[in-house]
Amino acid sequence: MGIGLSGCSLFNIDSENSDTDLLKKSIIDTASVPSPNEHYDSSGKPIPEKIRLAGGLTLGDTGNLAFTAESLGGVVKEMIESERWNSLRNMVALYPDITTKIMWGEGSNQLSASHREVLARALDLQWTSGKQDSWQSFVKQQYNQGKAGSFLENRNRFLAFLQINDTKSAFSIQLSKSAEKSNSLIAKAESLRLEGIAHLMNEDYENSIKSLSRARTLQEQSQPIQAAHTGLLLGEAFRHADQLEQWQKSWLTAIELQSQYAVEGELKDPAFWSKAAFLRPVSTEWPAEVIGRLEHSLRNENLEFGFSESSIDEAVVWATIGIQSLKRHESQNSILAFKKSEALVNGVSLREELQMQQALAMIDGGQQGPASAILLRLGSQPSLLGDRAKAILATLKLQNGSLAQGMNLLQSAIKTSSQWPAHERLRAQADYGLAYLMRGREEQGIGLLNYVYDEFIKLQSYEDASQCLANIATYYEKTDQKAKHRIALKKLQSFEIR
Repeated sequence: MGIGLSGCSLFNIDSENSDTDLLKKSIIDTASVPSPNEHYDSSGKPIPEKIRLAGGLTLGDTGNLAFTAESLGGVVKEMIESERWNSLRNMVALYPDITTKIMWGEGSNQLSASHREVLARALDLQWTSGKQDSWQSFVKQQYNQGKAGSFLENRNRFLAFLQINDTKSAFSIQLSKSAEKSNSLIAKAESLRLEGIAHLMNEDYENSIKSLSRARTLQEQSQPIQAAHTGLLLGEAFRHADQLEQWQKSWLTAIELQSQYAVEGELKDPAFWSKAAFLRPVSTEWPAEVIGRLEHSLRNENLEFGFSESSIDEAVVWATIGIQSLKRHESQNSILAFKKSEALVNGVSLREELQMQQALAMIDGGQQGPASAILLRLGSQPSLLGDRAKAILATLKLQNGSLAQGMNLLQSAIKTSSQWPAHERLRAQADYGLAYLMRGREEQGIGLLNYVYDEFIKLQSYEDASQCLANIATYYEKTDQKAKHRIALKKLQSFEIR
């Protein structure tokens, strides 16, 4: 199983940029929508030779993503066609922001109307609240027989004009009228949000506040995650209008809502917290209740803050950004966030825990050399942290083919694993199981992987559980045990439809 993940960067604000540049970076993905002058064929798809979407890892670009809408659309299509329903639900849970872009028709021309309906259902089950509107109804209306509806076409043209600072042309589209005709609250909220952004770009703060306020009110009914993001934008409009009390109130409302979902819904939205940290009103402290929720989620990663100082509060936020980015395999942002958090704390043990997380993020991003240097230093200590570091080093040894060294390190480290964070312990045990298989000890290896699978299911860690089953199936395939391989594949398929 191991830690051999792939990752990249999502969001990073450069505080030296001007307000206008920051605004565009914060609200507009410049590789997401077609040119405003694109023409559409009879199926509603843009005619070829338009703006190309950047996929995969592009280090150094502050817009780096684990997935673009285009690349995630390809993954979604494969999952639906292979009936990997559990993996699809997990993907939607982890990337609601990018899934929402697909709903808007960004970078997803490879998906059919039926594909979009399945994806919309998964998005509604996980993140849509209330019964007034849903993505399923929106998709059925806007993608009738595969053709993008007029609102979607107008919405993406409006956004494309904003990307080139042409707000006059954007407003000429009359997006709100198009949304009214769609009879969709989701469409109405989005039209108001985009028009609010355009007003903000025009420095028309009064109309920006009106539009963004109405958008947030509509989103609160069914799209609470989007409502929190709109709340940050609304705060910016209040700030520019010198309505400082309203700015503070809007910011507080946004982070309160988002922190609830971070704990209760296990929402991973590091871009929100990055923006919230940058846009925090100068005289406003992080609320104790919000920090308490974030601290609660960090304890699962063995990060225990437990102080009440403004610098520690900020450290909690950046550690949260680091953990959430790592979960989403956005390693570069994760590393930077952990470094920022580490710089704000004084306790040696907490700093070392943050360094451990940095090492995990480096491994996730393929930087095994720097990660090993951190782990070797931490692993030299006779402590629980040292044993945990040795276990991760052992995994790297096993992945590189150093079976004897890896097994010896694991045997040395795993003695204290009952006191480790649950996920670390189970991943180490899974690696131990793989090491058994690599040494020909099938009974012990399969038994340990099956045990770890059951434990991951209890923790609702479905990605790790699926990897255990996939490893078992791969082992039986490689050892030409056809009957056992068929049984393992059947179990894996059953897992996907659970």
